[in-house]
Amino acid sequence: MQDRTAYAGNANSSGPHAEISRLARVATEGTVPDALRSLRRGASRIGATSFALFFTGRGSGAARLVHCFDEAFPGNSRISHALIERGSEALSNHAASSALPACWFREEIGDVPASIFLSVVPAPIPGNAGIAFPVSADSGQTGLVVFTGAEISGDKDAILALHQLCYEVFQAVAAVRSGSLSSTSAISKRELECLKLTAAGRTSEDISRILGLSVHTANQYLTSVSSKLDAVNRMQAVAKAIRQGLID
Repeated sequence: MQDRTAYAGNANSSGPHAEISRLARVATEGTVPDALRSLRRGASRIGATSFALFFTGRGSGAARLVHCFDEAFPGNSRISHALIERGSEALSNHAASSALPACWFREEIGDVPASIFLSVVPAPIPGNAGIAFPVSADSGQTGLVVFTGAEISGDKDAILALHQLCYEVFQAVAAVRSGSLSSTSAISKRELECLKLTAAGRTSEDISRILGLSVHTANQYLTSVSSKLDAVNRMQAVAKAIRQGLID
């Protein structure tokens, strides 16, 4: 799902304007803009043209990437979408099993000499070289910072310095995310079930039938979970829940 807010229904007319103002502030102030500037500078040092920060985890038993932001913030870049679609499991598995950066090349170049500080993995997206840095935070959250471009360069010292920068950026972003997740801890199992069905395109009538609820009760659950996620309507609640890793 694209990282764009969809407004539907009869939301308060001031709601969308308030949300746009909030997003404008987020885009210019605080942790994420600082992280974007740092990663943009880091990308330029190794010749990368695209970068993205992902949280890593498991959904339905499979390793996956959860998009946080990329150079197209507050939107999603085409590269980020391709990484999630084609490389999510392989990159997440690497992050779970190794602290070494993983790199790949634009084309198959045969056997590559082993390195004590780099792993070589199959290219998750054709036509782009890349390097992925596994990261973690004191909170226990894990992630991956990925840089891609036509060519990726940089000596050992530059790559090690960039990995350290990625750790620092992820630590700051993970702290913000931890605070966001703590505010959603009161979401009930039934509210989450209703939200997952909404994300799957189900109407209130569908949800009430599937879960054995009245339409009124299903709507109450959706209203409640939207409020807990600070969303103006159920579609924005779905978008926020996906970004926070609450639903797939």
